[in-house]
Amino acid sequence: MNKKILLILAITGFCYTLAGQRIDDFLLQVAYNNPELIAYNKLLEARRYEAKTGLTPPGPAFSFGYMPGQEPGTGNKKTWSVTQSFSFPLKYINRSRLSREMIVLAEQEYDLVKLNILLETKYLVLDYIYNSKKIGILGKRKELYDRLRSSWQKMLDSGEATTLEYNRILLALSSNNLDMARTKTDLSLLREKLSYAGGGVKDIPEFIDYPDVIESNPESIIETKKSFHPAFLIPETEYRVSLGELKLARNEGYPEFQAGYASEIVPGETYTGPVAGLTIPLWANSNKVKTSMAMANHMASMRDALLAGLSTEVRGEIEKLNATGKTIEELRAMIDGEKNREFLDKALSSGEISVTDYFLYLESSFETEDRLLELDNEYNKIAASVYDQELLKLTGR
Repeated sequence: MNKKILLILAITGFCYTLAGQRIDDFLLQVAYNNPELIAYNKLLEARRYEAKTGLTPPGPAFSFGYMPGQEPGTGNKKTWSVTQSFSFPLKYINRSRLSREMIVLAEQEYDLVKLNILLETKYLVLDYIYNSKKIGILGKRKELYDRLRSSWQKMLDSGEATTLEYNRILLALSSNNLDMARTKTDLSLLREKLSYAGGGVKDIPEFIDYPDVIESNPESIIETKKSFHPAFLIPETEYRVSLGELKLARNEGYPEFQAGYASEIVPGETYTGPVAGLTIPLWANSNKVKTSMAMANHMASMRDALLAGLSTEVRGEIEKLNATGKTIEELRAMIDGEKNREFLDKALSSGEISVTDYFLYLESSFETEDRLLELDNEYNKIAASVYDQELLKLTGR
């Protein structure tokens, strides 16, 4: 008996692993082919180049002057010069560090966009699984209603049943068929959305089973997110960027140097030699340091608030996940659709209950079954959100 149970668990585990792998394979395809991600990837490339702009001193300046004399016999005066401006080396060092932080921030923001797109796509996959399961359940109900309709048609013809009872079965069958039609339409729309998410992929896998959910300690999940999830990393990076901008603002108060070579030519005389200059920003940097410092303090407070809010949100999702899981277990322990319907069928055929009572019990059973199906989908969506950082690992980030 134990060997049989282990075999069943092994097969079930393999099925869940296979289901999860199939979803991961599709999401990996989305990560590389999604039209929106391709566009954001180009934006990321542009932001990288933008961050690397202005890291070197400005190009040399060349000037030439020609001044005709205003008095007879004075001749013409010509001047030319080549100069180069320089800032303090510390300014270039800090600007380079800020550039690296801005590139990191751009990459993290791209990762967050990618994660959200992958998560939304996974929600679509989970909805596809939900609707596929629903089609299967509605198909079984249709078979039940068809059997009831056939049996009651014979009883109606022999006078053993009333038209009202027969119409009740027809109404239930019609409602079930309408629900099946709507669910098939939803499946078709989901396939179109999944095709778009995958970059126009035509062969959408037949997602049937939900992936396995391995529950972890809440604090362990939060620590993992803090070290890996872009939503947790971005506030800290934004703070570091603000510190880099503060350092640059302080550097703006340093003087700049100019060095070069110049020449002045007048009739009979030529003056040529090196030139040097110094620019002292007495007023240009007014209040910039104070503004940057206030912004850095603001970003520090925002970082702490955002990280605390994100941690609270994750804990809430984990609590909701656990509560939903317990509710699902309770519902599954309460109902056994096939066994309950067998008892109902026997009670109805023996005349112990009326058709009205039969349908009341049946509708109650179906409502519980539908609720269980919805909760199962909700549970897997919450789990997908709680463990969403795992989606980035699909692409190696």
